[in-house]
Amino acid sequence: MIKRTFKSLSAILVLTAGLLFTGCYSVFSGGTGGLIVDAESTSNPKSGIANVDIYAYTDCGARDYDFNRWQEGSVFAPSNTYYGHTTTDASGSFVISNIVWKETSPDFGKDADFTTIYLLYYHENYGLTKGQTGITSDSTSDTVYAELTSIRKTTALNISIYDVATSAATSQNVLVSISVPQNTDTITASPKVYEQTIAGNGIINISYPRWKNAEDKARGIEITPEITIRYSQSADEITWKACANADNAAQDYAFLADDFAIKKTIRNLRYDISLYGKATRIRIPSVSGTYGSSTDASSDGKIIKMMAKDSSGNFTIDCGETSTYAQTIGTSSSQTHGHFNGLGNNAYINDTAYTDKYTTIEVKFFVDGTDTGIIKQLRSDTGNYSFNL
Repeated sequence: MIKRTFKSLSAILVLTAGLLFTGCYSVFSGGTGGLIVDAESTSNPKSGIANVDIYAYTDCGARDYDFNRWQEGSVFAPSNTYYGHTTTDASGSFVISNIVWKETSPDFGKDADFTTIYLLYYHENYGLTKGQTGITSDSTSDTVYAELTSIRKTTALNISIYDVATSAATSQNVLVSISVPQNTDTITASPKVYEQTIAGNGIINISYPRWKNAEDKARGIEITPEITIRYSQSADEITWKACANADNAAQDYAFLADDFAIKKTIRNLRYDISLYGKATRIRIPSVSGTYGSSTDASSDGKIIKMMAKDSSGNFTIDCGETSTYAQTIGTSSSQTHGHFNGLGNNAYINDTAYTDKYTTIEVKFFVDGTDTGIIKQLRSDTGNYSFNL
């Protein structure tokens, strides 16, 4: 009986000693760093990848849990079990310092320890990738080197916006909206929309999944997305709208419908896109000339007024008025009479129906408040006109 009691007491003492030993641990800290590069880079050394999120874990199971629950096409968000985070700089370099761990049996006693850090690398265009490295306490190692292969493709769209009236790049601020599909055989996602205000020329970088499925990836067949482009003047008052460039069925320059959508299939890392538009608010050309007999002084001092026809067909648009005057010929004392100028300056019409590069503006002339019945046609692409009334 006494022997059995001794054995039980001995077991208790051993268990207690074990608990006391395992309950004692040391705390260490260290850091790691390195370089993340593009696996397909052709430069030497390979190009670093900026803005890669680096997550460091001291527990492999916690790292693998976060890795396995991520779904391609979604934004990675770690659980609360990771121990460090940073982002690569423009060259692809990173440093994570002060990673803390505890150890009951340190490799070098209570003075130092070595441990394995389990890593995740995340970037929208490269997905989520595992890695690991060893670190030593009280130091920051520079041992990480990882080559990531992109799972998404980026194309630079070189956007040029032209005014068909001049064939030159427009000076208007134009809001360009580009919808890019994101679906694959395994990803169901809404299109990604890129918007940018461009005056004349600009570059919009778009991103989309690289492969439709694993079979296409193995065969090197990349997605060529069909993007949808819409654009409009970025202003409170719309004076310029999108139009065709003789690339429609009518082969004219008609304004596009308000719900228009331009489709383009993207196949290259750089793609040039030309967009077109023209004015809806059109400046009336400057008009000068003579009235009455050039030899009769009574032609001077007359009030000449010009009115333009509006979209409803009535002459309601005021193009200004001016007085006729005499003009000396050269250095002689001879004069000619009935001259006028300055009509049409700073006057505009609105036209959203014309189908050519220019529109034709009808104007009527009045003299001293009386309708002369004289109507002239002005082309908006002609800067100045001279008439004898």
